[in-house]
Amino acid sequence: MNHKRTLSAGLIAISIAVGGLALAGAQARIVGKVTDGKGMPIQDATVTITTSTLGSFKVVLTTDKDGKWGTILNDSTFTYDYLFEKKGYISMKREKFKVPINSTGELDIQLLTQDQAVEKGVVKEVVDPYTLAFNTAVEKLQAGELDAALEMAHKAIELGPQKAGAYDMAAKVAMAKKDWDHVIEYGEKALSMEADNATLYAPLMEAYKEKGNKEKAAEYEKKFIAANPDKPEILYNQAVDLYNKGNFKGAEPILRKILETSPDYANAHFLLGMACVNLNKIPDMNKHLAEYIRLDPKGKEVATAKEMIEAFK
Repeated sequence: MNHKRTLSAGLIAISIAVGGLALAGAQARIVGKVTDGKGMPIQDATVTITTSTLGSFKVVLTTDKDGKWGTILNDSTFTYDYLFEKKGYISMKREKFKVPINSTGELDIQLLTQDQAVEKGVVKEVVDPYTLAFNTAVEKLQAGELDAALEMAHKAIELGPQKAGAYDMAAKVAMAKKDWDHVIEYGEKALSMEADNATLYAPLMEAYKEKGNKEKAAEYEKKFIAANPDKPEILYNQAVDLYNKGNFKGAEPILRKILETSPDYANAHFLLGMACVNLNKIPDMNKHLAEYIRLDPKGKEVATAKEMIEAFK
């Protein structure tokens, strides 16, 4: 008995990771901690390490829950520049910092919000007009004040027309406003300046779909999938495609892989349960359909899930 049920899939934007190059030479270690204006650790701040000695060298690190970060410098004969960033905070840069060979250097940084910088009286020391406009745009976007966010993003573009981040921010605000023309305008401009910014693939894909440009939408969908091959949403779309083609055996391992890392992915439980029906794996069917009902009791497939469980009692 075939219980195939055709489903549709959708894509969600994801973030990217940037790797660094290894350098040969005398090693040293650099460690540090990033805290806020109250001395509390900041998690998921980015630490970008570059050196003017090798223009192509870039390492991007992320702070842990304690605000800590660290890495090996494979050639500590160079001086390195360190840029500390976190949305909602004013960026800080420490230039030409050198760690002696075969030693461990410490570089602790405090990131301040705009309000904290004003309160501490150091705003003029750490904020340039572009950074102030950009950070204000971030704050307004996070607060849902989209018109104000777009105004400050435009200000950032005026102050930093050579900075890809200004156009990226404007594209993200336009995406939130569903202003598809400006998503395309600002998104394409940002990518022309920073081609590896994969966070723009999904907004541009959506914008071109809304504008009816199937060719460009397909181009960015392909790029988005290539940049995020192991993300649950991408894998789910692949599983849906296989399921709709009747390839239940092919869909099953993909769905199980999703649930290994995202056990609360309700739709994946439902689809796996339905695949198990067609693969005659009834205990697994009951398990995953019951889990779907638990996770999404008002889901649109709850009636079907209950019907299938009852039918195979």
